[in-house]
Amino acid sequence: MIRVVVAEDNALLRQGLVGLIGQADDIEVVAECGSVDELEAAVDVHTPNLVITDIRMPPTHTTEGLDAACWLAREHTGTGVVVLL
Repeated sequence: MIRVVVAEDNALLRQGLVGLIGQADDIEVVAECGSVDELEAAVDVHTPNLVITDIRMPPTHTTEGLDAACWLAREHTGTGVVVLL
């Protein structure tokens, strides 16, 4: 089972991603996040195999998602990351 965390501040897009991903038999969405703080907490709790994150997240909507991807690369080396533009 592939464990996934989805981080997207737009609730409609986040729910759409979760719905699409949830259709796969071998993938489980273990957390949905609307901010980078929620993302970091979810990764620490759930240890996912994959994180899907938006590049721009609250509070400044600049590079928070990209910064989170760099943090994951340093701190959670076994976790794959997909960054959405």
